[in-house]
Amino acid sequence: MAILDPTTTASDRPPPPPRDRCCAVREAATAELDAFEALDRAGVRAWQRDRLREQVAHARRHAPFYRHRLRALPPAAGEDPAQLPFTTKDDLRGGYPFGLLAVPLADVARYGESTGTTGAPTSSAITYQDWVRGNVSTARSLAHRFGPGDLVFVAIPYELSFAAYDLDRALETVGAAVVGTGILSAVCPVERTARMIAELRPAGIVCSPTRALRLHDLLRDAGHDPAALGVRTVLYVGETCSPAKLAKISRLWQAELVPAYGTTETNSLALSCALGRAHLTEDRHLFEVLDPDDATPLAAGRAGELVLSTLLAQAMPLLRYRTGDLVSVDPDPCPCGSVRATVRHHGRVGDRLHVAGRTLDRLDLEEAVLSVSGTGLYYAAGVVGEALHLRVECPDRPAHLVRREVADRVRARFGVTPEVGEVDRATVGRAMDAMLKPGNLTLADLDAAR
Repeated sequence: MAILDPTTTASDRPPPPPRDRCCAVREAATAELDAFEALDRAGVRAWQRDRLREQVAHARRHAPFYRHRLRALPPAAGEDPAQLPFTTKDDLRGGYPFGLLAVPLADVARYGESTGTTGAPTSSAITYQDWVRGNVSTARSLAHRFGPGDLVFVAIPYELSFAAYDLDRALETVGAAVVGTGILSAVCPVERTARMIAELRPAGIVCSPTRALRLHDLLRDAGHDPAALGVRTVLYVGETCSPAKLAKISRLWQAELVPAYGTTETNSLALSCALGRAHLTEDRHLFEVLDPDDATPLAAGRAGELVLSTLLAQAMPLLRYRTGDLVSVDPDPCPCGSVRATVRHHGRVGDRLHVAGRTLDRLDLEEAVLSVSGTGLYYAAGVVGEALHLRVECPDRPAHLVRREVADRVRARFGVTPEVGEVDRATVGRAMDAMLKPGNLTLADLDAAR
């Protein structure tokens, strides 16, 4: 399973027919995944150590960025990730567009870029083998829930992204029919997506959790009962949310909510098993969980920043890449039997709120707020001056009671007394329809939507 030499120039011999090439690469990737799943945890660690050493050599030899970054390291460096320097988002921006590319451009099968919403865009690239390796894993995950006769809406961005196409192709592989609506499209705005769901009655929807809420509201406002439309599974991507919010969405749709997690630079990083737990793609990445402030390793189960190193990437190897995502890895094996560890995504490091000398995890804050009886589906938080401000939806109980209980719950949980106001669902809807990532709803977004 060693990495093929990506600098080999194209042969004068004609390439194999596309169908033969596709089948051969997919069969090899499937065999690799089967072999990995047969390992025990000690075998996983040994396998990853060997692959990391190969990946470091590959990056050092062929990627301009790493040729410079790793020049002072001894030739044998690579078995221990702690020996390697970090790669950051700024490094990716500085290497835009091809500074981290480790293969000839002729070998690139797909090229993508980040949205650029938080700074200059970063680039990503994969070879055909990189693409199929990931897609085989995605198809295996989706096969737990979808098959022939199932219609599935893919309501996440297709533009410049790998994720939508990866899920699209994997759904085809397992026999499902795909409705590629995307999001924020002039051709298919969210209102049209809702109307199509009412007419086509899909078995599944791929979207963010907050988009699932918006679709529910639109369907309900149009006189439909979303729970009666036959949606069994909402595969949620692009954002994370608290157990309280997930439970509310599940009840509204009467559907199972299943996570998938990835980044622009790597595509999938965690895919769900039959039990709905997100398993890290440890066959393709080595993961570390570090303290986001001082980069020291954290004990299993503690939440910290996810740092990854690719193990098999041909086009764009990444070594100790600081994702900026907060995660916790479960130290116990999953009852499904997979050797791969399970992960919970807690949001972004940069989304933490700093108030009164305390650091608040947004997901923990969301859980505290939305678990209060009488809160609705939406809330927003922000720091104004030195104070924490919250706005909550209060559809089922008197707002003054809900607001007081939210303030009490947050004070008890975090030692911070918030200012709690109310927000109506119409304002939230207007704000969300203008956002690529509606899960990142802020006070400023609500103010702009008034």
